[in-house]
Amino acid sequence: MAHVNNNLLDAVKARLLPLAPREAAMERFIERFPRRRVAARLVPFDCVTVVDEKKGEYKSSGAGACFVLSLDDADDRGGWFYIEAALVRHSGNRLASLQVETADKADRRFDWPITTNLRGSIREVVYLPPGVTRLLWFPSGAPGFFSQSPLLVHRVSRFESAARRLHRVLLTRANCQHDPAIFSQGLSLWRALSHLQKAYRQTADLRAGRARGIDYPAFLALADKFSLSDVVRMREQATGLAGSPLISIFIVLRNPVPAYLAKTIDSVVSQLHANWELCVCADARTLGEAAGLMRQREAADPRIKRLTVMAGQSVADCLHQALRAARGEYAVRLGQHDVVHAHALFHVALEHATRPGADLIYSDEDKIDALDARSDPAFKPDWNPDLLLSHNYISRMAVYRTRLAIKAGGYRNGFEESEDYDLLLRLSRDLEPEAIRHIPKILYSCRTLEPGATTGISLASGLRALQEHLRPAGATATTGAFAGTYRVSYPLPAQLPLVTLIIPTRDKVDILKKCISGIQFKTSYQRWEMLVIDNGSTEPETHAYFEELVQDDRIQVLPYHRAFNYSAINNFAARRAKGDILALLNNDLEVMAPQWLGEMLSHAIRPEIGAVGAKLLYPDGTVQHAGVVLGIGGVAGHVHRYLPGDDPGYCYRASVTQNLSAVTGACMLVRKALYWQVGGLNEASLAVAFNDVDFCLKLREAGYRNLYTPYASLIHHESLSRGRDDTEEKNMIFLQEYAYMQNTWEGKLRNDPAYNANLTIEFENFSLANPS
Repeated sequence: MAHVNNNLLDAVKARLLPLAPREAAMERFIERFPRRRVAARLVPFDCVTVVDEKKGEYKSSGAGACFVLSLDDADDRGGWFYIEAALVRHSGNRLASLQVETADKADRRFDWPITTNLRGSIREVVYLPPGVTRLLWFPSGAPGFFSQSPLLVHRVSRFESAARRLHRVLLTRANCQHDPAIFSQGLSLWRALSHLQKAYRQTADLRAGRARGIDYPAFLALADKFSLSDVVRMREQATGLAGSPLISIFIVLRNPVPAYLAKTIDSVVSQLHANWELCVCADARTLGEAAGLMRQREAADPRIKRLTVMAGQSVADCLHQALRAARGEYAVRLGQHDVVHAHALFHVALEHATRPGADLIYSDEDKIDALDARSDPAFKPDWNPDLLLSHNYISRMAVYRTRLAIKAGGYRNGFEESEDYDLLLRLSRDLEPEAIRHIPKILYSCRTLEPGATTGISLASGLRALQEHLRPAGATATTGAFAGTYRVSYPLPAQLPLVTLIIPTRDKVDILKKCISGIQFKTSYQRWEMLVIDNGSTEPETHAYFEELVQDDRIQVLPYHRAFNYSAINNFAARRAKGDILALLNNDLEVMAPQWLGEMLSHAIRPEIGAVGAKLLYPDGTVQHAGVVLGIGGVAGHVHRYLPGDDPGYCYRASVTQNLSAVTGACMLVRKALYWQVGGLNEASLAVAFNDVDFCLKLREAGYRNLYTPYASLIHHESLSRGRDDTEEKNMIFLQEYAYMQNTWEGKLRNDPAYNANLTIEFENFSLANPS
């Protein structure tokens, strides 16, 4: 057997996501059984370009990128092997496989699917039959950059192999107990015990399927189906709700298709909450072929009534007339071909009963086509005022208190196709955040008979409504990068504030030069001072550059001689800052556009805003950071990672300004007074990781809204092989800081109000969660 590097075990294990204490104890126990290291070597074979072999960085040019895997002392005898490796794919794809080729024609080739977690940890048991002729390692199912550690391979005993496989099967079964694949594959406890290898292969396929994400029909089959007992329970609960509100529903008819209008009305009639009235606005001309249908439905149910309107009356006038005539405590507009699901008004009434102060209630929605197939779900965040100014994310199923809508002016002419947006802007302006409630369920389906984008009329009228709304604040609005989106710009004061730029560094002078020169010569906002914090640089080139830097009167280089502690370094600099605004910057940022600092500053000075984060891109133009979502990976994750930089993202959320629970400290602006109001960064408990998330959560708890703006976009030269310099000591620090966040913020890390419980916390791509 060839010599196996004695440092390989520590080097690979240091890059893996640490195991939970119970699993780590079991791992130490299992590793006591007889096993033998096997030398493994990966040789690029197809569609793989070496970027940096020493660091394990590669580029895949296609879905079939692979290495030839050479295992000493494995090909002839076969047996059980345990493989550990770190594999981070920067395409967002998390599927890998091992292809085994044998001399036996009957078993020429088979694939073993391999999945990883967010940190890219692989821990897999595989069986190699005798007579293996070639092993191919496929690291990714998509083109893009990836980082691959060496493979740590052990030939293991039958006992260890059985113990690991049984543990994986039972753990997967527990985690996926509500997944229909568990039942369709018959993955029972008896199967695990009697046919372990088959069950283990089924779990591999199941985990690979989950990595690909659940599709919407499968999601609906799990999350949106109700048994008869569920319906009976909700109906009884609806009847017993205290102060059950009357809800007025408005429909404006414009030459409706009778078949679809019938389905719309049927969806209202079938509501589990029976206390409603349906006000249909139409004249004889606009009713068209649906006149007979309307007469029939009015006669069948006294809750359905038609409001006679004048011929040619605008949609806004019709809606305002209905609003004035409404008897309901709440009102909601329904599209003439749209559908409200049977439990929709029940959940609205339940929200009212639970929180009587609710003045505006909205839900999630999807689309339904001419064949009643549902698609394109919009899972929305809780109340997000800056997102509403960027895009009408509330859209349909906005239920508002009738008297407050009338007080706000009701529906107005001049905002054709944006009447709802205009009303939402005016209504929400005077509401407390607690009075705006979000129901994270699909309660509404918008019928799409003709595919097409937002019309030019609605874009222009929506922009007019937004400009009018922003006028008192002195802000302006323009159309955004995508149809239906807007960009809001806030003015800077006549006396421009001083911004203190804080850049911790240690050597790496080439990237530091790129960062600072971009600020000096490419940034339009120039009223700043810079504090470069030198945390133990040793290279002569670095110190020579420091001497050059201080020739600029705005720049100071401050030595920091203690051990690396990101929080302490920034607090050290913040105490010496002269500016009213602090900008925390990594030394590996590169300026792309000159307005980045002015854009972030315009939000940071808003009284209601806490931390402001930017959009950061990898050098290849894909997204590194477009905001932080709590709960991903256990604490928090950067969403939209690896998405193309010009992609709108899920429901436009990579491309519009919005409120988020947290933003990255790699590029963050915050008022100095707020920084110290919440105690700065936590240098005692969070020296390395999660200090930015903790800081943002403290700001949120203090009543401030954190904000992400895509209009400040920079390149972030973050290592494409995250964790490659990890050591056992760093892993211990990571575990301690991870535990601190879990213990300190507990429930705050679940159900992020800027996200949605129906979206996954396993991935960073806004894919659907597996309902449980």
